[in-house]
Amino acid sequence: MAADGARSSISELLLTLVRDAPGERISLGELVEGLGDRAFGLAMLVLALPMALPLSAIPGVSTVFGVPLCIIATQLALGWPRPRLPQSIATRSFARAELGRMIDRALPWLRRIERAVHPRWPWATGPAAERAIGLVCLVLAVVMALPIPGGNQPPGIAISLFAVAVLERDGLFVLLGALATVAAAAILALVVGAFAGAAYVVFTHLFG
Repeated sequence: MAADGARSSISELLLTLVRDAPGERISLGELVEGLGDRAFGLAMLVLALPMALPLSAIPGVSTVFGVPLCIIATQLALGWPRPRLPQSIATRSFARAELGRMIDRALPWLRRIERAVHPRWPWATGPAAERAIGLVCLVLAVVMALPIPGGNQPPGIAISLFAVAVLERDGLFVLLGALATVAAAAILALVVGAFAGAAYVVFTHLFG
């Protein structure tokens, strides 16, 4: 735990979230409600991390985390003070142990980031910038939620970087998130192009 009056690190906040969960399962609504005054950044990070990690290869995971992320990103873009999920999505739950394992896998990466992150470039994380971040993350979350082979992890990484930027008011991570977004768009274009090319070859072979 952080010392009294100290600002908890991202990894401390995530570990506390798992430790304090009331039961063996935690709903998305409980997750978002328990994130406190840094709810937007933490909610985005928790929902994007499964996609940034190899877990994104499991079928169906992208939709489970991508849809609520679309909602939260929209609310950030609209300037809402706190994220809220509709009841139909808030009641969806997953095992606390699964969340703990996910966070354990992410801890080495998160702790490296924590050594570098600190508030800087306030113009890049102010209210107007946050709305722009929310809009970009909405587009990324839509892509992340689609069942595109190889297309989920790059947007998950980009959203995770934006989430760190929002959490720690670090404009450098806004820049890193923007660069990751460009990379995600390039990778998505290659994947879609490859599938389109393969479909064309199959079509011409069958009907040409």
